[in-house]
Amino acid sequence: MTEHQKGAYRYLLYWAMLDFRNKCQPRARESRNPLVWWRQYRQSRAAGAVADWLHNLALRAAGEFSSFDEQHFWLEFEGMSRKYSDIDFSHYRSTYDRRLAELQAGQK
Repeated sequence: MTEHQKGAYRYLLYWAMLDFRNKCQPRARESRNPLVWWRQYRQSRAAGAVADWLHNLALRAAGEFSSFDEQHFWLEFEGMSRKYSDIDFSHYRSTYDRRLAELQAGQK
């Protein structure tokens, strides 16, 4: 694995943490509206699914990516996306791809 890939995966972890914060701790006022509660519940479920997907990445990133299997990682992503088909997770893949391209372009 290249240093650029490692950097892009670390950036993905950082970006996901920001996303969790927004999904699990909304900045809006408290609401008694059941529709707002339902939306918040779905957002927290999505954050939990992503946390389940990324926890091994965090462990591998802490260990310099020893025994990290990229193919398996992205297969798990596809499985999560199918399981929660009503939630769009594509921004995680595009965040990684965009950061990798930025890092690679910076070396040229």
